[in-house]
Amino acid sequence: MKETIKTIALFTAFISIISCGEASKTPTEMPVDSVKVTPEVNAEAGSKLYNIPSPIETFTILKMSGADFDKTLLNPAKNISKYTSSFSKSVNLGTYSSDLSFCLLYKEKQDITFYLKNVNELTAALGIEGDFAQSVTQRLKANADNSDSIMRIVSEASVDAYLYLKENQRSNTSILITTGGWVEGMHFITNMANKTKKKEILGLVASQKKVIKNLVRMLEKFETDPEIAGLLVDIKDISAIYDNLKPTQEIATASSDKKMASIGNNKSFDVSEEQLKTITEKVEKLRNKLTI
Repeated sequence: MKETIKTIALFTAFISIISCGEASKTPTEMPVDSVKVTPEVNAEAGSKLYNIPSPIETFTILKMSGADFDKTLLNPAKNISKYTSSFSKSVNLGTYSSDLSFCLLYKEKQDITFYLKNVNELTAALGIEGDFAQSVTQRLKANADNSDSIMRIVSEASVDAYLYLKENQRSNTSILITTGGWVEGMHFITNMANKTKKKEILGLVASQKKVIKNLVRMLEKFETDPEIAGLLVDIKDISAIYDNLKPTQEIATASSDKKMASIGNNKSFDVSEEQLKTITEKVEKLRNKLTI
């Protein structure tokens, strides 16, 4: 039980890198029509801070919008045997962590067990350890049956996880985990956007315009690493599509002229059906490259 609790604390921390502000609100605390897609996570590369949203933020909006749990979107747990290099283990720790976040949010207990095991195995394989998780152990024990509370608690552990990775000169690893988690999140939201056409989910796709720019800047700090340089090429390929998204100051609404409304912070963006299709195809190509 102790190791399970520690792993739950770790998985969100690793893909969040560093958290700031108040803990994420649960679906019951945030009405859909008041949601603003604003990054809740800061990741440091060099001397700069870049906003990267955590999977919990993204998947909470998916759930609030009425999206159902879709097991077919998960990276199959059995794929873990394919990940033998440090690169693939790091990226797919992010992938499986996102899957675990999704399963936790929807309280899919059997799947939680599978993905928790995979996260634990990859964490051990990468030699990522630390005492930071111990500080929240008692709180997690007291809230073991409340997944919403667990997610709030583990979000707070992300600061210590970031410090651990930084102090142990593991920035490359943390960025690969973050990127893997982001790609898996994009896999979820683009598939659900195509399936449901719901404005909140379409808005999540559009809101990644700023996020992917920050991800590119983070990866560029480490592009002397050949594997990160290769990953950066694929991320930039997706980012190029976002460069053509046009801003709108209008209230997000669905329309019939092949434009899809979006939501955002200070500025919203429209994404056309063609752009959504292209983004989806490029995300799937990269996700397949990383996971299969």
